Amino acid sequence: MKTTFISSTTLWNSPRSTLDKLQSELVKANKEVVTGRHMDVGLALGRKTGKSLSLRQERASLDALTDSNTSATLRLRSTSAALDQVRGGADNFKNALIGMHVGAQDVPLIQSQARAGLNKLIANLNENVGSQYLFGGVNSKVGPLKAYEDGFQTAVNGAFLTHFTFPQTDPRVADITPAQMQAFIDGPLADLFENQWEGTWSNASDQNIQSLISPTQRVETSANANETAFRELAKAYVMTFDLGIERLNDQTRSYLLDRVVGTLGGGVSGVTELQADLGTAQRKIDDANERMSLQKTFFEERITNYEAIDPAEAKVRVDQLSTQLQTSYSLTAQLNRLSLISFL
Repeated sequence: MKTTFISSTTLWNSPRSTLDKLQSELVKANKEVVTGRHMDVGLALGRKTGKSLSLRQERASLDALTDSNTSATLRLRSTSAALDQVRGGADNFKNALIGMHVGAQDVPLIQSQARAGLNKLIANLNENVGSQYLFGGVNSKVGPLKAYEDGFQTAVNGAFLTHFTFPQTDPRVADITPAQMQAFIDGPLADLFENQWEGTWSNASDQNIQSLISPTQRVETSANANETAFRELAKAYVMTFDLGIERLNDQTRSYLLDRVVGTLGGGVSGVTELQADLGTAQRKIDDANERMSLQKTFFEERITNYEAIDPAEAKVRVDQLSTQLQTSYSLTAQLNRLSLISFL
């Protein structure tokens, strides 16, 4: 006959040995109930894990594009608001000149308005959002336009002197005929604004910012200060106050102001076209966001199909593990109270 000894220590440790495993399983089950997905996706999916990761990467790319589109939309709206001010200021000045018979006594007033209009134009084109200049093109870290007095005014005065052989302050300005003024405006002055604008007055880049708004679509989402519309508006303001208008005879002054009105009209039309282009870009962004939203929903559904757990089954498993854990605690406590002294 063989006798087997039973140790109370062995009895205590027997249920305790399963506690760590039960606690680990309970933590895993609780997390699955909260997140709705497998605790260890790789273990649960096996070879299908790659498909799930690929879907998540594609969705993350769409999320990044959507965030980028938010920044592009802010830039477009800010740019459009600045263009509204540019267009409104030019329109107001043009309407004030239309039909107005400007005598010598009125010249200081319209000169003052033109200077104010030019300063406002420069301020609008130098607006920035988030430390990026709206009208700098890809060169968005530098202010697009310098002050008129910082170089370009000297160029205008030099062109006037070279063409007419006398400065704007000379009394002979009164002898300038409309034909001579036309030749200057269409020749040396036009050359200044067409060929010497960049570098002399503007630091902006001709290349606008292009944004990737969807995986397959890229659009321009900015404007730049080198656009023809802005050059025309600036030229109109300069023609009004810096071509010796106060000394011109009535006939030449009338011709000059007619040219100013026409130049303002062309500039305003150009600004309107720019706003239309920006509106088209905004519509493309909105359409792209809508398409990507649908794609993200599709990816989310496929990811859920791979990674989602059955909530009811997970809850049942949590309840079962909790019961087993409580039973193990109870049994351990009862065994801990076992003592030979209690039976003596």
